Amino acid sequence: VGPVNEWRFVHAHGMSYFPNASEAYLYQWREEVESQGCGFVVTTMLRDAIGHTISQTKGMIKPNVTLDQFMSYLEPENYNQRGLFVTQLDYLLYNMGPRNEYNATREEKVRRAVEILQRHFDVVSLGDYDIFADIIHKITGWLPEKITESNVFGGDLNYSYAELQKIKDLTEANGDVAFIDAVKHLYYGHLEHLVS
Repeated sequence: VGPVNEWRFVHAHGMSYFPNASEAYLYQWREEVESQGCGFVVTTMLRDAIGHTISQTKGMIKPNVTLDQFMSYLEPENYNQRGLFVTQLDYLLYNMGPRNEYNATREEKVRRAVEILQRHFDVVSLGDYDIFADIIHKITGWLPEKITESNVFGGDLNYSYAELQKIKDLTEANGDVAFIDAVKHLYYGHLEHLVS
């Protein structure tokens, strides 16, 4: 929030920041804004890892590729390639750049992504738009408005058991499931009942 109680938005998406390699810019950006007496709030909303990958497969319809072709970049030997889509973990770390060009282990990728979230993100939400919107309304003081749904896929996605298993296995092997589990634990007290 600026000195005159005005909100300005920056939507960093697509070929913008590569947080794993450009973290220094994130520190500078916050410092520059806050040095002017303004608030700086960084948010993200994540989704279930496997559900996210499944939803991304609708992107194979336009280039008319098979599921194997669409998912091939997630195969371990293709660790430094760009694919037709990006998982949430890879997007947070590498944006739309080559996936894992340093060939980090999935554990290292998860550790680094959580580190970036904790250092730079003020609001982290996991698939609950209503909670996310409520937090934003509290921060900004805005009143809720009806949002028209957009970016909704109206077709059908039909997969065999073997195809769904492949999506699940590659998403898990990439580290996305472990990443979302870590987010649940850190931000939602997931499994807290087991340690109390």
